This record gives sequence, structure tokens and C-alpha cells, in this order.
Amino acid sequence: MRIKNFQYYDKAFDWKLERTTFSDLTLLVGISGVGKTQILDAIWRVREIAGGRPSNGAQWDITFSTNGHEYRWRGEYENKSVSEEEASPLSEPVYSKNTPRIVEEKLTFDDQEIVQRNESEIILRGGKTPKLSPFESVLDILNQEEDIAPAYKGFKRIIRSDFSYYRSRMFSRDVIEFNEMLTYPLTLEEIQESNVDSRIKIRLVSYCAPDIFDKIKERFMDIFPQVEDIRFEPAEGGIFPSFADYPLLQIKEKGVEGWIPQERISSGMYKTFMHLSEMFLWPEGTVVLIDEFENSLGVNCIDVLTEDLLQENRGLQFIITSHHPYIINNISPEYWKIVTRRGGVVSTHDAKDLHISDSRHKAFIQLINLEEYKEGIGVS
Repeated sequence: MRIKNFQYYDKAFDWKLERTTFSDLTLLVGISGVGKTQILDAIWRVREIAGGRPSNGAQWDITFSTNGHEYRWRGEYENKSVSEEEASPLSEPVYSKNTPRIVEEKLTFDDQEIVQRNESEIILRGGKTPKLSPFESVLDILNQEEDIAPAYKGFKRIIRSDFSYYRSRMFSRDVIEFNEMLTYPLTLEEIQESNVDSRIKIRLVSYCAPDIFDKIKERFMDIFPQVEDIRFEPAEGGIFPSFADYPLLQIKEKGVEGWIPQERISSGMYKTFMHLSEMFLWPEGTVVLIDEFENSLGVNCIDVLTEDLLQENRGLQFIITSHHPYIINNISPEYWKIVTRRGGVVSTHDAKDLHISDSRHKAFIQLINLEEYKEGIGVS
């Protein structure tokens, strides 16, 4: 999947994103509070809508391509007075009298209308369907239809990469899923396409695709030259006695006797390892959302990971935010979207439209001196 452009309005909170176009790599830049994270949140909310989760007051218009075809999907939920728990995208949908209904919805496939929907009926390829759920999107309800299935699957390829938590938290289900999957001979593609957590996928890669694991190790050791080897092995002792048979990350450093166990690996090193791993773990066509890419990463890590973002060639799309001068300065202005906000209306601007130089060194200085950047938040 590749998102081409996106527009969103949250009627419940009176927050609007004006139409924004995206490239294979889009770097959202702007001062704190302009709405960079909310743009990622809005994309994620539409992903959830595609999967059947109602979203109070949401109105969206997204154009995307997948499987060589272009789709445009527009829709709107009514804006109802609901509890904070019911409005939360993290809660499981429980349908009640307060559940918002879809007001309208339209899906086109290569400029041909597939679905037209209003509050009373759904028209599929010119014919009325039986009465269907008023709460769930047509992508979810009709996800088995030949020309709708790719769109439905495409939204499942939108992921959020977030390693803000401390190292790798483990749960019993992680161990169960890993052990179950390891009983089958898995290919790299099967591991990439699986729905399990990335922490499980990288362990499976180390067992089932050692050549790929070696590439990840080499890239990691380019960043941390003091490291001479990496492995996943069950811990002997350590702080995770309940997971004695579960392979944990271990690092061997030059001049250090023994292997450094996972619980003693720095947060920055662990996050760098996972970010590098995910470049190999995401299936082709994944849309990757990363908020504040620089968090807990050293400059040496940022350099290599930014380079990987620019060189990635498996059809991945990255939409990232950053405040870090090093990242902004090392990503060409052609990938920038400068975010501004007036009241509840968020806009994005191409660097060229604000007359920012193509030269990276000049561009960053011009950016931080722009009135649109310095005064990114204004009243409507």
C-alpha cells in the first residue's frame, strides 16, 4: 500500500487536516503543538475504521494505491455524545445506542465507483445490498469482494513503529506464539506476512533465516563497532526465570568476557537493533508511521537509520516526525512537509513552496528562520 493523499476532520474535537500529499518518505517538521503526531494518529484512526472500528465524528478522504490499482475512499461518521472510553481507539467496540453510525461512504477503484453508501442503504456496483451493519465500514463488511479485498488488506499494512517502552517486555502469549510458529518450517516471506509482534519475528528470523539475521548483525555492528557478535539464546539465570526456554537477545562486545544479557543492553542499542530489524521484517508495501524518530537514539544510530530510510527499496512508505536537527538536515527538503496550524486547522507545505533551497545545509537554516516555522501555531 502507498498513501497518496489524505484529508481528515475530527468533528468531535473540531480538528481538521487539510489535504496532504505523501511520498515514499515524508518527514513532518514543525514546532511542538502544530499537529505532527495528530496527523499520524488520524492515519491510524482511518486504519482502524477500515478494520471495522467505529470512530465518533470522523470524516476522511484518502487516496492510495495497492496491487497496481488506485483507490479513493471517503466517509463520515455521525458525531454523538459518547463517553471517553467509547471514543477511545484502544477500547474494543461495543455497539450501543451511543455508537456512532456511518452517515455516508464512497469507494472508487481506478476511478470506477464500487460502493456508494448513505444512512439508509449501500449500493454495490449499482445494486442494493441486504441491510448491513450501520456501524462498520464497507471495507470491513465487504472485505471478501474481489476488488475490495486488496484495499482492506492494504490498511492492515499500516503499522506504528514504537519502541518507547523499556527494552522488550515479554508476556506468556509471546512465548506461546514463538514456540507454535517455530514448529513449522518458515520462509522469510511467511515471517514477514505473519501478524505476530516484531519481537517474535526477529527471533524467528534468527532461527529460520540466518542469512538475513547476519545482514542485520552486520548493519548493527557498523553502528556499534565495539560489538563483535549478536545472538538469541535462552537465558541462564537472569531476571526472567519464567521464560527460561525463550531466546533473549545477547550481545558480545570486544574485550568483555561473556555475553551481555538483554536486561543489561542499553535502551538506545536495543531500539536501534529493533529499528534495523524491522527494515527486514516489514512485508513489501507496508506504510510505517514513526513519531519522533530520534527518541533514545544516539547520533551514530540516527545517521545510519536515516540512511536506511532513504535507501530502502522494498516498496515501503515511511511517514515520520522529528525535531532533531541532524535528521532534518540529513533528509532532503524534497521529503519535508512543514506543518502549521491555525486554530483547529492543520496544513502542510512543501519546502519548495516556501522557497527553501535544495541544498541541505542552507535548507535547515532557512527552515528555522521561516515565519511559518517559527510561528507555526496561530489563531484562526
